[in-house]
Amino acid sequence: MSIYLKIVFKNVEPVRVADDSTSQSGQTVTLRYIPGTALRGVVINTLAQDKDFEVIKKSLFSTNIRYLNAYLTDGDRELIPSPKGFYEDKMQCQGRKPLDNVVINGEFEEGKKRASLGRFSYMDKECIYYYNVDTGSDLKIKINDEKQNVFRHEYICAGYTFTGYIAVDDSALRDRIKRVFTESFVVGNGRSAGLGKCEVISCEYTDRLPYEEYLPDVQQENECYMMLLSNTVMRDANGELCGLDCDALAEKMGVTGLKIAFCATSTVDVKGYNRKWRTKLPSAVMYEQGSIFHLTYNGIFTREKMAALCDQGIGIRLNEGFGRIIFLNGYEDIRYKEMVRFNRQKDSDSVKSQYEEDGQTLKIAARCYYRNLLERHMKAYTVEHPLPKGKITNSQLGVLESYVIQYRYEPQKAYERIAYYFEHSLDKEEKYNVQKEMNSIHTLKKYVTTVFDTDLEALLSIDTKHKESIMGIPKDELITPNEKIRFRLELILMMIRYDNKKEEA
Repeated sequence: MSIYLKIVFKNVEPVRVADDSTSQSGQTVTLRYIPGTALRGVVINTLAQDKDFEVIKKSLFSTNIRYLNAYLTDGDRELIPSPKGFYEDKMQCQGRKPLDNVVINGEFEEGKKRASLGRFSYMDKECIYYYNVDTGSDLKIKINDEKQNVFRHEYICAGYTFTGYIAVDDSALRDRIKRVFTESFVVGNGRSAGLGKCEVISCEYTDRLPYEEYLPDVQQENECYMMLLSNTVMRDANGELCGLDCDALAEKMGVTGLKIAFCATSTVDVKGYNRKWRTKLPSAVMYEQGSIFHLTYNGIFTREKMAALCDQGIGIRLNEGFGRIIFLNGYEDIRYKEMVRFNRQKDSDSVKSQYEEDGQTLKIAARCYYRNLLERHMKAYTVEHPLPKGKITNSQLGVLESYVIQYRYEPQKAYERIAYYFEHSLDKEEKYNVQKEMNSIHTLKKYVTTVFDTDLEALLSIDTKHKESIMGIPKDELITPNEKIRFRLELILMMIRYDNKKEEA
């Protein structure tokens, strides 16, 4: 039996490990777990700095070291991929819901559908408790391309706890591999964007077989249920990929006449990329993790053989975590399912920071919305309300325009200069005995004073759902008093220029 390095860690930042089998052009879908290849990359990249790396490299890439996928953990309970082979009715149900197990005899009632069991689960007596994983995404634009296509990249949200295992049969490397996982490490892509950081909670060696709590306590005679914990494919005697090679599997089990009585499976096209040679790895179609096989055979399948098979795995690319299996105890007794929600733990500082960041984002959105609303109504107001200028000269109107332009970024000073200009002009008119109000600047002064003194929303006839707030944020926090004056100056400038265009036309 191998010695396993058990690593419990939490992703303090979102994690993205691309799922090449489901990602399409324009979007990257993430795996909902940390694959063994990612953990292997952490080990290799760290130990590659050692002087004797070329000596130990062969062992690190051999089956003497096997990097298992890291799956989610809820408290002290390590989860496994949700098993296939169950059907349910189409009715919505709170709490426990009955299931039909089709892998026992291949029968199920008409009108039922495949049961939704989330991504990960654990089995306890007659019930499967299943979980889903929260994901987020970001959008990027390829700006150096003519089409400037938008790309969507998915990631696992921060705050999940994972448990991973590394089987280390080479005792000389145990301490060196353990030192890799002392504090924190980074996995996946998007690292330059701050993704992938994980903090190690615990890291210890154990002689306990991962997920051995699901193994039968006694030997299995004539039949058993095998579940794939990771994507798996075997080679036949000719070296070709064949799904499951029953003859080779029977030999490992110590039985004869092995057959697959019933199964519930799906397949996935597993791909890869070699960074050193910069080329894609040969793809392999594998049975997907969670696939279930009801095996029948002649003979007795001992618990020792079960543990040995679960320890070593079956099929190809065992070093990368593929080919992991488990034999299930009491699988045929499962009758119900029940959903459980993760309680993702986050540091109080990070939660506070997230809320503050979300609040700032909402405030920015509300500010942009409010300003755009004001600008739209200002344009409509300019067209619908002609400038009441009377019969003043164009030069007088030009002076007002020049003050608005000159001091538009000094609102308070602009207000003072315009008030002084009108006061000076009226004094001048009185001195020269301008009798007719129509030829006086008095009309324009009265209107400009109204613009400055009237509430901006009332002037522009703006009616929002909530009088005092936008998106729950007080309007006074969205624009400052000086900005309100600037909007009034901009309105006056728009009306002057619109009036000039009408005269030119």
